[in-house]
Amino acid sequence: MRGRGPGHDAHTGAAFGVLRLLYGGSCTAHTKSVNGEDKKPLRLPDLVSLGVGGTIGSGIFVVPAVSAAMAGPSSLLAWALCAVSFGCVLACLMWLSRRYADTGAFYTLFTKAFSERLSGAIIVCYILSGILGVATIAAAIGDSVSVGIPAPVLEALVVIAFGMLNLLGVALSAWVEDALTILKILPLLIITLLLLPFISESNFIPFSPHGSLAFLSSAVVVYWCFTGFELSAIPSKPVNDPDRAVPLSLLYVFAIVTAIYLSLNFSLIGSVGSEALASTASPISYAVEHFYSGWGVVVLAIAMISMLSALNAYLLGTSLVMESFFGRYNPAFARESRWHVPVLAVLICTAVTAILLLIMNRFVFLASASVISTLIPYVFLCVAAFRLIDSRWVKATAIVGIVSTATVLITSFI
Repeated sequence: MRGRGPGHDAHTGAAFGVLRLLYGGSCTAHTKSVNGEDKKPLRLPDLVSLGVGGTIGSGIFVVPAVSAAMAGPSSLLAWALCAVSFGCVLACLMWLSRRYADTGAFYTLFTKAFSERLSGAIIVCYILSGILGVATIAAAIGDSVSVGIPAPVLEALVVIAFGMLNLLGVALSAWVEDALTILKILPLLIITLLLLPFISESNFIPFSPHGSLAFLSSAVVVYWCFTGFELSAIPSKPVNDPDRAVPLSLLYVFAIVTAIYLSLNFSLIGSVGSEALASTASPISYAVEHFYSGWGVVVLAIAMISMLSALNAYLLGTSLVMESFFGRYNPAFARESRWHVPVLAVLICTAVTAILLLIMNRFVFLASASVISTLIPYVFLCVAAFRLIDSRWVKATAIVGIVSTATVLITSFI
């Protein structure tokens, strides 16, 4: 992230006073350690938490039911297809991040391979997907709980609360993300193990009740669960040893996300069957409650933690991308507070998302729109790796990533 010189002109008025308090008269990108060297606030575990937190969010608690209704047991193929695409795009991002880690901006990965105009369009598309992603997660929260106020208002308030949290500092936001990620990952692994004894072969027959290619129609919704991994690579500048930490964090994210998604969906369909999953809006809670009465409420609590974790990660990541991109044209976006926060970017992301939720808060629509606007940058990441890295293995992986991701993207319009 970009730093600023010490001090700036005083402004009158309450609004400018608040901004001045946030900026604190100093917008240095890094804090100084005792010996005078840069001390950067993010570590490898923070990057892993951002990637896992951004990827495993609301989707896994809703999408297994949607995909099972669309394709039956063959929906497992959609999860496998998306995992392949996810792995290839992640690998391309990992190679690009290793080569260009010192640039410190997600946007510059595209400028190395494409024109300024095309790179700008790709990043604007990604920023849009991030705002839609935050809105999607908030909409899922509104669908899951009822507190006596209209769901859109609750969703907007949740987004505003996490916007305020992000204003308190990147380090604090990352610490919260670390805690929330641990609190959701361990229970999901335990739930998978608890369902394994109840798996029955009969629940996989017939495998394709809605046609052999029905799984393709569910792929665009399933892919929502895989988006967000790139959040590990976005805040590379405030990271210690980014050329090592960023690629390694992406590897950890891939291993954790793939293991949980594939094993959990196999256990869900194998234990209660696709028809039963399709009949509920809360598939994990339904399966747990079916075999372990009274524990469904625990799953709801885990789902809320998971959604809040993803919302926090998306909001932070989208704000950082907005800062790095628009800061090239408007210094106000590049200005950071004393806590390394791109204040203007966070405020804009929070406000736009809250307004969007008050207008439109349908989960499936927001999720599909977010996935479509995310897959376009994913395809270009693979193209960039193909063009920039002279390796047969990288080029082969990039081609698989382009084809599999484009397939999901195209099927979303069929």
